[in-house]
Parts: sequence; structure tokens; C-alpha cells
Amino acid sequence: MLFDLSSPRRKNVVRVVYGALALLFAGGFIFFGIGSEGGGGGLFDGIFGDGGGGGSTAEQFEQQVEDAENALEEDPADERALVNLVQYRALSGQTQMEVDEATGQPIGLTEESREEFEKAIEAWNQYVDADPRKVDTTAATSVVNAYRFLGDASGAAAAQEILAEAEPSTNAYVQLAFFRYADFDLKGGDEAADLALEEATPAQEKQANRILDQYREAAVKAKKRSEKQAESGADESELDSPFGGLSPDSGLPPTAP
Repeated sequence: MLFDLSSPRRKNVVRVVYGALALLFAGGFIFFGIGSEGGGGGLFDGIFGDGGGGGSTAEQFEQQVEDAENALEEDPADERALVNLVQYRALSGQTQMEVDEATGQPIGLTEESREEFEKAIEAWNQYVDADPRKVDTTAATSVVNAYRFLGDASGAAAAQEILAEAEPSTNAYVQLAFFRYADFDLKGGDEAADLALEEATPAQEKQANRILDQYREAAVKAKKRSEKQAESGADESELDSPFGGLSPDSGLPPTAP
């Protein structure tokens, strides 16, 4: 996983990747109006805006989590309670991530943040099983971010697919393509890329094409590297991260609160 900080070398890699992602985001997806579409919100607003993490920050979500859990004890299929639980567990996880003291930027998971993200995903699965009439896109975005922080490209893609189907847009499908490519699912990434271009306006199409081509090219290269590493008997922790290995110069789908 991307945020496995068991070794100093891995921690340095994570710092470099996060610094690169912040710069890439700044210039990459502004064209698509991040924050105005489903799956919007920004990396800076969602993570950096509150100045970092820590247990004290997570305390502000304790009451909301408790209220949601109490409601679910009375009705395990309470959709609003499940949505709240997804959102506040994910927020709690984000605020408890390890941060760089110099920059205030998140650089890795803590035990607390990992647990909160996993609980957010558990609540999301309960919510999906309840078969809501209309998917809550804020909850969907929250769980996409949880999967991403856990380094789970497959899970992120599955949640992003639900989000994109609920609110189709160029940006939503570009992000879906990214996660599928990050999971080395080239066919699925191509399908999402086609849908992104179908949603694109004439003004968006050229840039969308460029971004998607870069994602695919990066995925192909990362997949080949991972296959070579696996063949050479590299330790699993040293294999390319699906997210770290796929960060072309065009930008990266943002995270959101």
C-alpha cells in the first residue's frame, strides 16, 4: 500500500509522491471545474485546509459518529445515518493522518486513520446494500478518498463508478479512468475514458484526451515495471504502488472532504 510507512525508504517515497501530487493537482484539473461537479472538492480544501491532523481534531466528529451509530442500532438500514457515518468516519480518518510538520501536508496513515477509513468503507458497503433510490454523492466521494488513502485502487474504482453513474460528467469519468488504470485495468480504463469523452464539451475534449492518454501510458509503464519486479522476486512492499506509479504530468483526480 502507498501509505505503508514501515521503512524510512518507504516514508521518503510517500513524501515525494505527495509533494508531486500537490503540484500536479494545482495545474491539472482546474480546467474541469473541480468543486462544481459530482466527486468535486479539492485536495487542498479536503486535506490541507484545516492545517493537518491529530486526535484532537477528530474529536469534533465524535458526536456525529455517535448519533449515527445510535440511529443504526434502532434501524440498521437508516440511509441518512449510514451516509453520516461514512462522511464523518472518513473526515476523522483524514484529520488523523500523519502530517509533515514543516508543510502541514499529510504523508501517511496512522493506526487511527486507517481504522477510521476502514470503518467508513464498512458503512458505505452497508449503505450500498440498502439499495438507496438515489446515491448520496458526498458519501460516495468520501469513500473514494478513503480507498485512495488506503492505496486500494480497485475499491476506489468501484466507488467512483457508482459516483459517475449517479452524476455523469467528464471529470467523474476521467477520475474513474484514473483509478482503473491505477489498478492496471486497461480495458476498464479505456471504457471510462470513452465515457469521459462522450461527456466532454468541444472545449474540454482536447485536454481530456491528453490527460487520459497520459494516464494510460503511465499505467502501461507502471504495469510493466511491476511485472518485472515481481519476476525478479522483489519484496511485496517494494512493488510499485498503483497510485505512486501512475502520476503523469497532467494532474491527478482530487480528493474531497
